[in-house]
Amino acid sequence: VLYWPVVDSAEPLTEAALAKIDAYMKQGGMIIFDTRDYGNGLPSGMAMAGERGPALQRRIGRLDLPRLEPVPEDHVLTKSFYLLQSFPGRWDGGQLWVEAQERDEGGEDGGTDRRARQADGVSSILITPNDLAAAWALDETGRPIYPVVPGGERQREMALRTGVNIVLHALTGNY
Repeated sequence: VLYWPVVDSAEPLTEAALAKIDAYMKQGGMIIFDTRDYGNGLPSGMAMAGERGPALQRRIGRLDLPRLEPVPEDHVLTKSFYLLQSFPGRWDGGQLWVEAQERDEGGEDGGTDRRARQADGVSSILITPNDLAAAWALDETGRPIYPVVPGGERQREMALRTGVNIVLHALTGNY
């Protein structure tokens, strides 16, 4: 799992770097791109929008990426350890995007069965605007460095739970 905070000063990646990132993701690696902007830069399909969209697009725009979707309510990230309905970080309310899962058109339920593109069901890419690392960051005395918005220790706890679910999903797939 790689956690990649997106910064406004991001320069385009070299072809060699893009090839390594692409190989990492196609061989089972997961990258969490955190725009840290509370929603100004969320992907809409594969188009990048908002003020920080260009910084994110400079990083991943030329990668061979799968189609993205908001985390479905039945996705393994919602239940890999903790039962979660949202994925807050320093900010709460921004949408977490994951690799879209294929729908089984021949299923008994009329196509609502979700099948992951990869055999183990692990999303190779996650995109969040919620600044996960800032919610997790502690100083040398164990106190939080950054406030959480709208606030409260419950939000910080849920951000930690989000991190646990992400790591368990990366390690175990769809269990």
